Amino acid sequence: MAQPRPMPALRTVRLWWYAVALIPIALLIYAPLMGWVPGEVIVIGGFLLFFWIFSFGFAIYARLTRRPEPRP
Repeated sequence: MAQPRPMPALRTVRLWWYAVALIPIALLIYAPLMGWVPGEVIVIGGFLLFFWIFSFGFAIYARLTRRPEPRP
């Protein structure tokens, strides 16, 4: 029985999306400090930053440990 092929989205890791995602997260932390939005928003920004850090770490790990794909 043949092994199932992984989904195409799981084979590629595009790290530039992490830089794009960091901009709104930084704004969610910066805006309450400047008084533009209520202070409770910083909790959401902190949670998203924590999630972003772990996601970025896993993406780097996936990029570094990628095995070459077998040729048909």
